Amino acid sequence: MRSDRGTLMHRSPCIPRGVGFAIVLLVAGCGLTKREAVTKLDAALGAIAPGEVHGAAMWVDAPRHGIRQGFAHGVADAARGTAMTVDTPFLSASVGKLFVATAVLKLVADGRLSLTDPVTRHVPRSELAGIPIAGGDAAFDRLTVGMLLAHRSGLPDYFSDPSRDGAPRLFDRIVRERDRVWTRRAMLDYARAHYAPVGAPGATFHYSDTNYDLLGMVLEGVAQKPFHAAVRELVIAPVGLRATWYHAFEQAPAEAAPVADVWVKNANLRGAPALSVDQAGGGLVTTLADLRTFMRSLVAGRPIPLSSLDTDYTLDAMHDGIDVGRCAWRIRPSGVFFALAGMPDLVGHSGATGVWAYYAKDWDAVFVGAVSDSRWQEKHIEFLLREVLPVLARTPMQDTVR
Repeated sequence: MRSDRGTLMHRSPCIPRGVGFAIVLLVAGCGLTKREAVTKLDAALGAIAPGEVHGAAMWVDAPRHGIRQGFAHGVADAARGTAMTVDTPFLSASVGKLFVATAVLKLVADGRLSLTDPVTRHVPRSELAGIPIAGGDAAFDRLTVGMLLAHRSGLPDYFSDPSRDGAPRLFDRIVRERDRVWTRRAMLDYARAHYAPVGAPGATFHYSDTNYDLLGMVLEGVAQKPFHAAVRELVIAPVGLRATWYHAFEQAPAEAAPVADVWVKNANLRGAPALSVDQAGGGLVTTLADLRTFMRSLVAGRPIPLSSLDTDYTLDAMHDGIDVGRCAWRIRPSGVFFALAGMPDLVGHSGATGVWAYYAKDWDAVFVGAVSDSRWQEKHIEFLLREVLPVLARTPMQDTVR
């Protein structure tokens, strides 16, 4: 699940008018002690829950600033009033794309796959036939694994794009048809029936969950097992994630806490069969601890280095200052708003339910969080830029970490 490119994420400024001046004042203010910084971060998260969203949790792992702290406010289960905690599992939405991309690039590193391989080398033509692609089915011979990773396939996105015939987006249907189960074939058939190609393979950037459905099929063709089992074998198990699973295909770990509510357009879809639309394009339930471990593992080069994802960017792909590479998003704060010059770039991914996982190399800091509410599909980036980064910018860094 991800943001609609027609919304704020793609066209409008991420920083509302008036907020820019506030950021300048925050960054220019006096230095903060670690305790003061933690207090400000906690207050910033608390200000949005339970006011703007039902619950929110985040972890700031910034050892050079002396901060390794989790924060949680509001409720995870609105019906029961269960409190949100730093250990509450949540739907990762499109942050899950990082896991699929990591699995694909691990196969590339192992010599079992190439980014220049046409998709037809690993996926039967019969499974691709009729998926809307410029040039017809023969064009799949020109569509490469690398194009899919970087959203340069020209394939439409059945999830959030407008259809060619007025059919509703799946993002809208899951709210109205919460009890419907969506298989990958059903989703691709929906694209076949209602969507048109966006561009020729390799010619243009267009964010599309369809790309990651096909990457799931590539994983299956190479690994000879379901995509979710391949991701578990190549990524989840080697990294040692104990509370991360594909909710549509796997059972929750016995020790896992109940999953947080998932709010989409003011409807709570937690546990709804309709969330089966989130597969290779998302589909993971995880925790702050596991997401933090995953990002730190990539930084350390396991199972692949983060740099494998952090490359080949399409500049300003999602919004001014937000680029997209081999799956990874790069947020350049000064490109989003000039007053943020000096803030570090963030590399990672966002999800449409207000989930984030980013690494700031200049600070050696990891930021992960979730509000589990589609109303925050763009606001979480504003929150990072307006609230989190300015606080750390005022907190002195250590040259070494003991």
